[in-house]
Amino acid sequence: MRSSIFHLLFLLVFMGCSQKAEVYSPQAKDGILDLRNWDRDRFYTVALDGDWEFADGIITPENFTKDGFISVPGAWNSFTKNGKQHEGEGLGTYKLTVLLDKPVKDLAFQIGDVSTAFKLFLNGKLLIENGKIGNSREEMVPSYKHPIVLIDEESKELKLTLQISNFYHRTGGLRKSIKIGDTLAVFEEKKRQVALGWVVFGATFFMGLYHLILFLMRRVDKSALWFGLFCIDLSIRGFFTGSVFIYEVTPDSFWVYIHKLDILTFVLALPLFSVFLKAVFPDEKFHYYFNTLFIGVSSIFFILVLALPSTEYMNYIRIFQSFVGISIVYFFIMIALCIFRRREGAILFAIGSLILFLTTLNDILNQSLIIKAEYLASWGLLAFLFSQTVMLSVRFSNAFVRLEELQKSLEQKVTERTKQLEEAKHIAEEANSLKDTFLSLATHDLRSPITTVIGILHLIKNDYDQLDDESLLEWVDRAEYTSSQSLEMIATLLDLNRLKSGSFPLDNSLIYVYPEVEGVLAKLLPQAEAKKIRIINKIPDDVKLNVDRALFAEIFINLVSNSIKFCRENDTISIGFSNKKNDPEFFVEDTGIGIPKDMIPNLFLTEIKSTRLGTKNESGTGLGLPLVYSIIKAYNGKISVESEEKKGSKFTFCIPRV
Repeated sequence: MRSSIFHLLFLLVFMGCSQKAEVYSPQAKDGILDLRNWDRDRFYTVALDGDWEFADGIITPENFTKDGFISVPGAWNSFTKNGKQHEGEGLGTYKLTVLLDKPVKDLAFQIGDVSTAFKLFLNGKLLIENGKIGNSREEMVPSYKHPIVLIDEESKELKLTLQISNFYHRTGGLRKSIKIGDTLAVFEEKKRQVALGWVVFGATFFMGLYHLILFLMRRVDKSALWFGLFCIDLSIRGFFTGSVFIYEVTPDSFWVYIHKLDILTFVLALPLFSVFLKAVFPDEKFHYYFNTLFIGVSSIFFILVLALPSTEYMNYIRIFQSFVGISIVYFFIMIALCIFRRREGAILFAIGSLILFLTTLNDILNQSLIIKAEYLASWGLLAFLFSQTVMLSVRFSNAFVRLEELQKSLEQKVTERTKQLEEAKHIAEEANSLKDTFLSLATHDLRSPITTVIGILHLIKNDYDQLDDESLLEWVDRAEYTSSQSLEMIATLLDLNRLKSGSFPLDNSLIYVYPEVEGVLAKLLPQAEAKKIRIINKIPDDVKLNVDRALFAEIFINLVSNSIKFCRENDTISIGFSNKKNDPEFFVEDTGIGIPKDMIPNLFLTEIKSTRLGTKNESGTGLGLPLVYSIIKAYNGKISVESEEKKGSKFTFCIPRV
């Protein structure tokens, strides 16, 4: 049993090491990276590593003059100009020219760690600003986001200029690689990083939670308590590394506090591990003194991180990192003594610790460009936590009697079944509510048009002999129009119901927005021309969005047709776009008759009909705006409306980038 566990742990870590993947890693020389032999069918992304041109200070692309060359990835602290070494805090501008064999579209950059704010230019054009660069700590806003930047032009020569300011970290510059590749490949690689981060978080967090629950059930053995807290600390720390999830989702203005939390999780890991080791091997009395030392030193650094600005406490953290390195040596010596003294669980503890150490060393060497291999620390962490979980499980299984095991199993099954029943009940109630809403809408909204059609048919039947051909055709046209409206209403109701129930499949793809909107306007052009309404499409040609093409068009069909309905002759409708908050925001604005204030709160509700006749007595179903609202909500977006009677209305909606 024990040997099979050891075998499993070793396989978990070294399985990936045995598979050698083909690598394409050209290096930039003298500020030029030659990718003319890049086979994009085999190597989807390429790191822009090597020697970049570098200039001290913030230099515009057109005025750039190099002070020398600097290795990327790496900090600029070692760069020397006129015999003076560049400090960690300060300014700098990087430049690299990338040569391609031909102009390529649908390329993107994946930005790594940059300390700590930057502007990226491509061929002199600003692509993105991450954080806010400035000439002092007060002027700049730091950021650790790792954005994906789409390349919006096709050229055989890509000239990258990167302006960086750093007054918040002890090391500055382009610390991690920038990668270039096909847009979809870059997004997929980002998704894999995020997925791995969530796997590690889920495993570590629930391991921690599980052991905290075990401690609450049986408080005699405190090893479960300290191991649970250690796991939760590591799970939280996972949000600050790898895909840097916390930095990605929080505003840059919170960077100072997030970075403190980042470092504090690292500082807390040492005393938590030491206390856990003390609880697992309580017979090693000498560890009591070292445990007190670890807690004391960590407490000092904890206070320093809380009290000092980042540039100062990061200098002290270097000392703490050295202390941690010495502590690791001590931990291995102690574990070796425990193995020698045949302490329970010592071998499992040693194997997990060794795997974590080796995989972490692999990542450090890989990050330092000493070796080229896969990053394995996340898997090493899981292997370590798994080994400790197995060890603690063995210890607890020896402590519990059979009756307690059966009782806990029964209680757990009852809890799970109750939860399953509650979930099933909740799903059934939601489905029943959706059914009732749909039936209510269908019976209410279809009764009127069906009654109208029946009335027209009765009229034709009773007065057929008195009706001439022209009158007869007019009544048939009315019946056809009413039936068409009913059919449109049914389709809209079905779409609404499926969107609300979550059964509507979203066939997402990357589209250019401008031509899609133009296609919608072409369909609505006859209606607009009939009322001499001018429609202006101000959306830029290069705006892209990953959405369902049909549903996205449905938004504009309903909003623009609504504007046409309530516009007078010679009014104007404008369709525009803004990207102020990194998420695309669109608007449809008209100079029509506006919307009464008492109708605005109910515009997007299906339960309350918000419909009225247009400026030429056009009628509607009242379901167009609720459909628009449901589509936007399906993408976790937002929609708002501003209107003033007799002056016009403006609908603004935002769909987050995926």
